[in-house]
Amino acid sequence: MKKMVILGLLIMNTLLFGSVGIVKNTTGEVEVKRDGKVVKIKPGFSLENGDIIMTKSKSSIGITFDDGTVLSLDEKAIFVINQFKVEPEKKEFDVDLFLKKGKAVFSSGRVGKLAPKSVKFRIPEGIIGIRGTKFAVEVK
Repeated sequence: MKKMVILGLLIMNTLLFGSVGIVKNTTGEVEVKRDGKVVKIKPGFSLENGDIIMTKSKSSIGITFDDGTVLSLDEKAIFVINQFKVEPEKKEFDVDLFLKKGKAVFSSGRVGKLAPKSVKFRIPEGIIGIRGTKFAVEVK
């Protein structure tokens, strides 16, 4: 029941504010660059397409995207949400994420089951294709 309430709130947040996910937890100093401005973020912060997430030394972040996809970033990471669009009712799926630097752990949500080929998790020298899987990756 709790998961359904959280998912409902995330969906409502997306419809009202353009959010694609929410920060579930942070340790240390985590920032987001949006529209040329850099701000510190804490749990509850809504993420949008185009956001660049940066974790400082001894910092980490846990993110839950609107479809239940979960992402964790370790210290000194730079991560870009190029696009996160999961609209099953319209059959529209486009997920394009980029880990420029750092460590990430990824677990796909509904998009991994409904349209796994629509998910692109980019790294500087390649793309990780997902098929409803979980993985960890490090970019040095």
